[in-house]
Amino acid sequence: MAMIHETLNEVLPAMIELSEDIYRHPELGFKEFRSRSKVVEILEQAGIPYEDAAYTGLTACLDSGKPGPNIGLIAEFDAVPTLGHPCANEGDYAAHTCGHYAQLGVMLSLFLAIKKSDILKELCGKVTLLITPGEEFCDMDYRKELIRQGKLSYPSGKQEMIAAGVFDTIDIMLSCHAMGLDMTKYHAEIGASLNGFIQKRAVFYGKAAHAGANPEGGINALNAANLAMTGINFLRETFRAEDAVRVHFVMQEGGQTVNTVPSRTQLEMYIRARSTDAIFETNDKVNRALRGGALAINCGLEIQDMPGYFPLHQDKNLTELVKKHILDYMEPSMVAQGTHGFASGDMGDISMMWPTVEIGTAGFEGTIHGKDFKTVDPEQAYCVPAHYFADTVIELLSEGGAAAWKIKEAFVSVMDKKSYLETLDGLNKSTTYEKEN
Repeated sequence: MAMIHETLNEVLPAMIELSEDIYRHPELGFKEFRSRSKVVEILEQAGIPYEDAAYTGLTACLDSGKPGPNIGLIAEFDAVPTLGHPCANEGDYAAHTCGHYAQLGVMLSLFLAIKKSDILKELCGKVTLLITPGEEFCDMDYRKELIRQGKLSYPSGKQEMIAAGVFDTIDIMLSCHAMGLDMTKYHAEIGASLNGFIQKRAVFYGKAAHAGANPEGGINALNAANLAMTGINFLRETFRAEDAVRVHFVMQEGGQTVNTVPSRTQLEMYIRARSTDAIFETNDKVNRALRGGALAINCGLEIQDMPGYFPLHQDKNLTELVKKHILDYMEPSMVAQGTHGFASGDMGDISMMWPTVEIGTAGFEGTIHGKDFKTVDPEQAYCVPAHYFADTVIELLSEGGAAAWKIKEAFVSVMDKKSYLETLDGLNKSTTYEKEN
């Protein structure tokens, strides 16, 4: 089994170079065309067939030819808008400030090492590489247009792949992500939970009039939006600490011109919480505040809801198995366990239906989603995770997959695929409230 680690050491330098190149050439979700072509080139050079998935994503599978579980290696490769980052694109400000490029380096290195070492002949089952696009929930007008054109059905890569059945044959899900903890103190984060969220857009419709000569003839949609935001802020004292609620918004449109009473304004927001019940309860409160702001000024109101991501709940048994291998590479004091993050990711959707881990990795510097984010320690960002995931895969596919089957058997899903998709579809709606005549 030592052969796979030797092969990893041979493969990693080129994959680190590839990943850092992707860091320097960021692309937003479902626009990862250059990044995808780089991955395709690597797979073709290695003689590994692949399949398209979720518009810009792809999958590839290595099969031992023997019955056994299918282990999924999940990586993302989209960027996020970040003003001021040295590698940010002009126009859409895309920058790799969430570390997705490094996920790709870890999982692609491991996948190639499994192929080149021929380790599967000593194991069983399959290993599937799943490159998932569009994890960052942004650039939504572009995604909605892809949905309108029939190129997508859902706005997230993993949601799209779930619906398309890409994950149906996978038994265990392994992933990693740059962690938000002190990376000088911790080198791994395990068993962390994350918030889920709903995305909302509120459009207030007023009436234009000359702002200087005839403001009384207008209906000020900016005032309605401001009242709604104030109402939401007054609600914050009702949010229970244990629910980890976050409601945050940006004003996408504040009016059309200073000299005209604003006839349309738009707020876009996330409603995040630790549980689906808390998300829905907070959503009801926010809707009342939005309606209250519109009603006070007599504006029309359209509330557009779009399903975001479900809360992430990592499988305890799988976490403990991975932890055992992590501890071969670092001291226990360097492993954080059981933390909660207020951010969200579509790995949460996966965790509803499959045994899942998402290990927090170190080796980065700066603020996640900040203009100073970068790799500072490739050993921690790429090499160490690739090696402990290699050990994890070997254990999961040894002895007929006994460890993997035991984990899968003990796993209790929150929902099945049918109810999951029904819930997503039910959250995707638009509600209109007319102003008084």
